[in-house]
Amino acid sequence: MGIGKSGRRVNAAVGGMASRVDGQTSEVARRAARVIAPTVRLLRWPSLLVMVAAWPFLAGLAVVALLAEDTWLRVLAGVLAVVGIAVSGAFALRRHHLLEAVQDEQAFATELGIAVALSDDVGEARLALGQLAGASGGLRVLSRLKGAWRTMGLGPGVLESVDDLRRAKWFLPPRIGTTVTLLFGALWLIPVSFVACLLLLIALAAR
Repeated sequence: MGIGKSGRRVNAAVGGMASRVDGQTSEVARRAARVIAPTVRLLRWPSLLVMVAAWPFLAGLAVVALLAEDTWLRVLAGVLAVVGIAVSGAFALRRHHLLEAVQDEQAFATELGIAVALSDDVGEARLALGQLAGASGGLRVLSRLKGAWRTMGLGPGVLESVDDLRRAKWFLPPRIGTTVTLLFGALWLIPVSFVACLLLLIALAAR
């Protein structure tokens, strides 16, 4: 099956931007990719656990919404279930995009180099990206990456070009910030949904 007109356009755009990347930037991008890609793969199973941990409690809220006779209890349980499902679904989709982005580490490194070349200050951007080589731990890498891009001066025009970087764009602003937010949202969803499910099940049983 062919890649289609859209795929060819994106590949041509990436190929054109790759010509702007110098050797030093390419090397820094490769080192950064060797940190980011294994970290994302390492987080595959912990992130899966975070994703599914709240599902039993969300299912419990849905059951309360279906069985409750009181309107306030039915509405409250339904709203909490829908919001929780939305948060969990958004996190699951972002997790899928991140894992898919690092499957081809060489292509991912190429796109990181392009992102640096598109920045306002290539030298500063290259230095910031190079600092990732010393990072360890999943959340620390994501947070440091978020901070690194903050120093790079990626303007609106640049960000439009970044959309052509199918792999790297998930690690660039504003998406990298959204990823960290979704991670914390998914983590908070576990205790919140547990407490809400417990209290509303008690309220349902007391009726």
